[in-house]
Amino acid sequence: MKYYIITILISLSISCNTTNKNNDVTSFGGEIINPKSDFVLFLKDGNIIDSLSLDANNHFINNYKSLQEGLYTFKHGTEFQYVYVQPNDSILVRLNTWDFDESLVFSGRGSAKNEFLINLFLQNEKEEESMYKYFDLDEKEFEFKIDSLSKERHTIFTEFTNEQEQEVSDGFKKLTSVAINFPLFRLKEMYPLFYKKAHKHKKLPTVSNEFYDFRKNINLNEENLIPFYPYQNYVVNYLYNLSYELKEKDSTKNNLTLNILNATIENIKSEKFKNTLLKRIVVNDFLKSESTCNINDDVLNLFLENCTDEESLTQVKNLVNDSKTIINNELLNNFTILSNDNSIVTIRDIIKNQNSVIYFWSINYMSSDYLLKRIKYLETTFPNILFVGINMNRTSENLTAEPNLKNLDISKQFKLTNDSEAHRFFTSNYPRTIIVDKDGFVKNGFTYLDSRKLHSELSKLK
Repeated sequence: MKYYIITILISLSISCNTTNKNNDVTSFGGEIINPKSDFVLFLKDGNIIDSLSLDANNHFINNYKSLQEGLYTFKHGTEFQYVYVQPNDSILVRLNTWDFDESLVFSGRGSAKNEFLINLFLQNEKEEESMYKYFDLDEKEFEFKIDSLSKERHTIFTEFTNEQEQEVSDGFKKLTSVAINFPLFRLKEMYPLFYKKAHKHKKLPTVSNEFYDFRKNINLNEENLIPFYPYQNYVVNYLYNLSYELKEKDSTKNNLTLNILNATIENIKSEKFKNTLLKRIVVNDFLKSESTCNINDDVLNLFLENCTDEESLTQVKNLVNDSKTIINNELLNNFTILSNDNSIVTIRDIIKNQNSVIYFWSINYMSSDYLLKRIKYLETTFPNILFVGINMNRTSENLTAEPNLKNLDISKQFKLTNDSEAHRFFTSNYPRTIIVDKDGFVKNGFTYLDSRKLHSELSKLK
């Protein structure tokens, strides 16, 4: 089987190389194992360039004329990954959706730089996790750890560039510099808050001005880097750090979310990026609010006054309205659902006389792999609570078409009927979780499966 797959990739690569030589085009293609859909999206800066159909063998490929050098993304199902493309590249990817990033392999012309990038991303994840145990160190000791990682990564990149037959482009060098440095800069922005938590101090530690020297060389509005997560995640943590500092310095600035919104409005000049961050901040505030999800009026008004993206405005307004459709301490409104054999039942019949958690889910927001792990954990932790899953999308597919759902009790998995009253619960398209006691009264009308408060709320229900 392994020989067969390698043969396919070699034959595709030869085909791509021949095409490029004769027609001066760039090729992108590959193979998806255990596909989630019948296509792969190819994007630049969030805009779809192409939708590539999978053939009978789950292969896809296309050629592009005049494709500019830069960072692109490809997306399949809910997962995506980056690919750096230069003119005349013939890049092939192979991956298994069950282990998306870790299984990803590149081949063909242009594959070496992408293999380097994906390995760097995976290494960053491991090193960041290991760095958390060093947040209790003093400033100099912590900075020494950061500098050591930086030197190690730059040495590896220098060795990589020296091994390449062709000179590595300036564009790729710049992108790699961001991929190496910005996760480390992000850790430095996180340091004061995590140091405070580690030592249980009341205030953030005072750090030297030199600790943030790297900020002098950072442009917060670099358009071509905005879609790149190491860059975007750094900017977010920088804004959070500013906001925590302001909260401690000025007793009138005690609303952290308002601080972050104002820091975004003040520092981010790119309209598209600003809109993205404003929405992200407000939605996070909504989801992380105490117990039942809601949005502070001052936060909502500041967002509405400064966001210029109509789609984001509509979605946040709908989210606010969604949160009001189910009222705590009142009986849950009844609605119809479909079982896996397409029998119509009502939610009240399913949860009758049982403490229950009703979780609406969508593959657009949550992978079935995560859903499986989370529900298995909750069912084990709270065996006397009924967990009812409802696919919130209008779909005719059998529920077990999603492989991971086969490992859940299918008798507790449902779909919505087309005319179900429940459709008005999520006009924003955000999934929600509802907690109901054995008498049918709503204890929490809008929380989510990953909420930090969920465990304590279910313990009370139990």
